[in-house]
Amino acid sequence: MKRSFVREILEAIDADTISFAGGLPDESLFPIAKIQKAATKTLMHSATLQYSVSGGITSLRQKIADYYCSLGLQTKVENILITTGAQQALDLISRAYFKSGVTVESPAYLGALGSFTANGCPLESVRLGSGGIDIKLFQKSFAKTKRAYLMCDFQNPTGKSYTLETRREIAKIAIEESGIIVEDGAYMELFFDERLPIMASFAPLNTLHVGSFSKILAPGLRLGWIRGEEELLRPILALKERADLHTSTLSQAIADEFWNDGGFDGHLEDVRGIYRTKSRYLVKQLRTKIPEFKFEEPHGGMFIYGSFPDGTDTRALAYACLAAGAVFVPGGEFYEGCPANNEARFNFTHTNFEQMEVGIDIVAKVYNNYAHNNYLNN
Repeated sequence: MKRSFVREILEAIDADTISFAGGLPDESLFPIAKIQKAATKTLMHSATLQYSVSGGITSLRQKIADYYCSLGLQTKVENILITTGAQQALDLISRAYFKSGVTVESPAYLGALGSFTANGCPLESVRLGSGGIDIKLFQKSFAKTKRAYLMCDFQNPTGKSYTLETRREIAKIAIEESGIIVEDGAYMELFFDERLPIMASFAPLNTLHVGSFSKILAPGLRLGWIRGEEELLRPILALKERADLHTSTLSQAIADEFWNDGGFDGHLEDVRGIYRTKSRYLVKQLRTKIPEFKFEEPHGGMFIYGSFPDGTDTRALAYACLAAGAVFVPGGEFYEGCPANNEARFNFTHTNFEQMEVGIDIVAKVYNNYAHNNYLNN
């Protein structure tokens, strides 16, 4: 089985490598003092280290349910299932619902593609446009699969967000076809300017909405969740019980106490502000030093996605950059079958400003050498 390019790269890089590859948050933004305080409080109770219920601790599920209610999607505690990261959520969902096929974006989050493929789920890819997935092609595909996996907010890898009209159209199709759409909301809280309603709010009975603490608190906690109707969650819960009994009681308790103690107050605003600044800085570096790389400026999320000139093999370019001390993810990794192409994804959250400058200098130098040699060979 082929491993994820990003996971392989994370293991291959050393302390001197400047990585634009992974979707890693800025570690300086981890609220360590508040997490320490929350952990100290939770460890005063022995139950924190005990087995727990498979669906997740009730108090944390209730907070997540209230969060959805604040977004206009009425939700009860019974509609929330805690998972060991959003990745486990996607794995469990695919095993429960995607065995006969699933419509996915093209390009799409490689972790989802890897999980679905490993679980033997046939994929039907539909190209993304500027405002989201192509509606006509989506409708045609979804009529066959009755299942879809979509990321409507700051999609990984492209950073695109679905328009309000597209969200409504997708929800309408899901209802008409009596199908199920899995909406991955991993980046929905990382908006720079505008929050749009989640697609699930337009079709609550036909959607499973996946969330994560990894991008908004700390990925090391390995906490995610699924929001859905009880009957949709039931087979997923049965699979989770067999997989790991339940998600870490300690991690859940820490997140619950952090939230209960007002830990998110102001935290997300700080994260959004800093990520906005970092995004604009990397945009400037790329446009100044590699003007041949074409992309749209992101309005949230963690990535810049674009294209080098036609004929550029970004997989070969990525490995050449890695050897020189910097790395990004070639776009082919985000397509079914991982075809070589001229697209690339750069993360802007994990590096600091100095690393961005040095890293893009390296990529620009390697690209210019690559392009010059490539033209000479032609």
